[in-house]
Parts: sequence; C-alpha cells; structure tokens
Amino acid sequence: MAAQRQTRSKKPQSNIAEDREDTQHSVLGELKGGYRVDGTGSAQLEDSSATLTTSSVEQYNIPFNDKSIVCERRGEAGRPALIFTHGAGGGLANPATSEFANGFAEKAGIVSFQGTMNLQSRIKTFHAVMLHEQFDSALGGRSMGARAAATAAIEENCQTKALVLVSYPLVGGKNKESREQTLLDLPKDVDVLFVSGSRDAQCDLADLNDIMSRMDARSWLICVEEADHSMTWKAKSGVQGMRRLTGRLAAEWLRDRDVNTRRYNISWNEEAAEIHCSG
Repeated sequence: MAAQRQTRSKKPQSNIAEDREDTQHSVLGELKGGYRVDGTGSAQLEDSSATLTTSSVEQYNIPFNDKSIVCERRGEAGRPALIFTHGAGGGLANPATSEFANGFAEKAGIVSFQGTMNLQSRIKTFHAVMLHEQFDSALGGRSMGARAAATAAIEENCQTKALVLVSYPLVGGKNKESREQTLLDLPKDVDVLFVSGSRDAQCDLADLNDIMSRMDARSWLICVEEADHSMTWKAKSGVQGMRRLTGRLAAEWLRDRDVNTRRYNISWNEEAAEIHCSG
C-alpha cells in the first residue's frame, strides 16, 4: 500500500538554482513570436502576443526512511504519465527541470521529485516514489537524473516501458569516463527518448547517434540546435519557451511513440525571433 502524503501545498514555481553539472548559468526570458512548426512536427503555432504562464504545482512529501522525499505534481490529477527528477545540483527549482515539467504538464500529468547528488541514493529514491505512486511505466530525468532513471528502469523487476532522458551525460567525472553501458543494457521492450543540445559538452551528438544505433531498446531524439548541457542557447528570449516545448514534445512522444518520426529538431530563427520545430 502506498504511504500517505505528509503535507500538501500549491504554490507558483520559482526559478532560483542551476544544476551543478550545467556548463553555464541560464538566463530566462519570454518567448517572442511563439512556435513555428515545419513538416510533421506536433507543436502548435502560438499567438505571438501570448505569454508563458506558470503551471499549478502541488507539493507533497513522501516518507522515506527517517526523512522525506519532496515531490511536485503538475498537470492531470491521478496517476502520472511520467516520474521525473533533476540533475546533480540545482534541484526541482532548476529552470531546466521546472520548465520541462511545466511544458510536459500542458499535455499530461508529471511527478517530479527532489534527490541527493549521490547516484545510488537517487536510484533508491526513484523506487520509493514509484511505490508511492503505484506507477513505474515511464521514468525520466535530466543529466544525473537521467542516469538514475535509466538504471532504476532495469532494477528490481520494474515494468518500465519508456524513458525520457534529458541532457544524458555520456561522459563525466575527472577522467571523462563513458556512461554508455547503462544505455546498451536497456532491454528491447523499453522505448527511449533522448532530449539533447547540439552543443552539449557531455553528450556529443555523433557519439549519441552511434550508441542509439547499437542499443537494443528503440530510441528517438529531440535535438535542440545550439543548446548546451543546461538547455540554454544564445537567444535568451527563447530559452524558457524552448525548454517548455521539449516537455510538450516529450509528453506527445510518450503518448504516440511514432516509429515513422524518430527525430525532432528545435532551433531558433533569429530573423523571425521565434522557435522552429521540425520532425
């Protein structure tokens, strides 16, 4: 039986911290010109005068050993479509994490949880949240959280069938050790969506494409042109909208998993001052 939640509150989302694995501090701004979609991309054109509103966030605690896990629920009530966690340092307030969750919540329910910087501890926390939510079908995270999600998916007889891995760090640590084996160990009945920036120093796209070709699991890619590990790009006015768009696309992918569209590209059109999405 799931443990009872200790506290509940609803509050606006704040953006106050950055992931320690991020390479640059992110500057947020309003989206200018909305989204433009080419080809068969699934994002919808937004009115150029529209502003990005903050999702309603329900915060609650899950008892865990002698402590508690801080969780945030967005989007549809009830069982979530995705359990998600942040990178190594910034926590749930990290804009790259919170804005992805806000975008995802426009399409489906998502539970995000706070964890420590220790990978094994984060994996155990994943299992505790899955048990509480009575849900393990789809897991995700950004940076170190993505590593934890991929590992948790293949431990303790989980029934995970989908992973959403944002800014997965293929290399890291002082010796730049490879983290590809976790991906290669994923079984063929798991579907994987990667969301990665083309300028991510911890995830070279050529290396990622090579690993995707060798994985037993089916894989898809959302490539954010000119974005770095923190999902930031030069056009600061488009960062917030881009991060939310990756969340929206991830929710749609989780619902459809179209085998005919394995890659989406998100880019910033400087002349039109708007985000383009093709796929």
